[in-house]
Amino acid sequence: MAGPSGSARSATPVSVGEGSCANAAGLAGGTDAVAGVAVGAAAGPAGESGVAGASSGATAGPAVPPMWRSSFPAMGTRVDLIGWGGNGMEIVNALVEVVARHEDLWSVFRVSSEVSRLNAAVASAGGGEGVSRHLAESAEASAGLVVSEDTDRLLRGALALAEATGGAFNPMIGPLVAAWDVKAMRAAYVAGAPLPPAPSSRVVEAALRASSWGLLSRVGERRWAVGVPAESVGGVDAPSPRLDLGGIAKGDTADACRDLAVSMGARGVLVSVGTSSVSVSGTRADGSPWRAGLRDPHGAPTAIAGVVELPADGMASLSTSGDNLGPLGDARALCAGPVSERVSECVAERAAERAADLRARETSRETPGGGGRIFDHHIIDPRTGYPARSGVRQVSVVASSGVLAEALSTALLIDPSIDVSDVVARWARATGAPASAKVAGLARAGR
Repeated sequence: MAGPSGSARSATPVSVGEGSCANAAGLAGGTDAVAGVAVGAAAGPAGESGVAGASSGATAGPAVPPMWRSSFPAMGTRVDLIGWGGNGMEIVNALVEVVARHEDLWSVFRVSSEVSRLNAAVASAGGGEGVSRHLAESAEASAGLVVSEDTDRLLRGALALAEATGGAFNPMIGPLVAAWDVKAMRAAYVAGAPLPPAPSSRVVEAALRASSWGLLSRVGERRWAVGVPAESVGGVDAPSPRLDLGGIAKGDTADACRDLAVSMGARGVLVSVGTSSVSVSGTRADGSPWRAGLRDPHGAPTAIAGVVELPADGMASLSTSGDNLGPLGDARALCAGPVSERVSECVAERAAERAADLRARETSRETPGGGGRIFDHHIIDPRTGYPARSGVRQVSVVASSGVLAEALSTALLIDPSIDVSDVVARWARATGAPASAKVAGLARAGR
């Protein structure tokens, strides 16, 4: 989730930019935000927010309410806020506190966070190496850890989504990511260097057991525990399980900020957490809808494949998951864009190919020299323990919940044959709230 740098509290967003919606300077294609991977600051001029902001000077035309905006680093990325109505300065300062609180609760890089304390508990109980004294002393190994209401809610949602997606979304994937050394994989790919060697099948199997979402359980009222897997697999010690809520935390944070802004008088607001999660309410000050561009994963960093107007069919959250490094092969055209009808066709194609993909994965596990290590991209399939071979490069989902949108976009990236309607129904039952979601864009990978 959040990196060691970029705390929300280090920002000074109390100085809020204002201007007319009519002369707001947007991103590529006149969008308010870009949803995709590897966009970041490249989407706009240096020092400018990743969402539409205010330009100086007035233009002729009907007067519209002023818009407020701010941008600050947090959660290992950048948070962008834009809205109108209410006291912009007060709203922005309140939203900064929400982001800071969530980071304090869920960052795996902060030893005092509730996620880190849960991880420390299992590491201490299992005798995991490399656990700091601070973490070991704070561990509640056997009795579980009583967490905040926010963390309890997010953990319950994570388990519900892991079950609904058959494990394609998995908040416990940390050991597998470490086994494949995804960070080194990405660095080598960018540098054009040879990829690091693939882990042995025994190492992968041990990491797979430690990455089971079934190890996470609610053992009492707001009390959670992470189980300890088998100590060894084929002579290979199992690593300590590692909970990481980064896959859904940004969506939850975007929704929380949006809802708080509305409660404080904002009549329209857009919250963008990084380039993966966008939440909106209302419209822009001139009455036009919020617009989010879907990055073209096969084009330049600022290339837009399509635009989604939000809310879309009443759904106000958008999430995009993808591989910004791309496949080791030639790129292919979009399987489906936001205005295309080919999403269902693409899903059907992948469902038919899934069995063949699984067989191919089995025969490519231990190719000498790391060959066959990357099938389509560096994304690890938590169900198999091996790099995904879904044929999909990027997925965008709009949903009634940012958490639902994030989990679905991740799961569909791994397995586009997942039944979205079934996941939505399960999520609605688990949360007790009406839910909806749809695929806004799906881009296929080359080979």
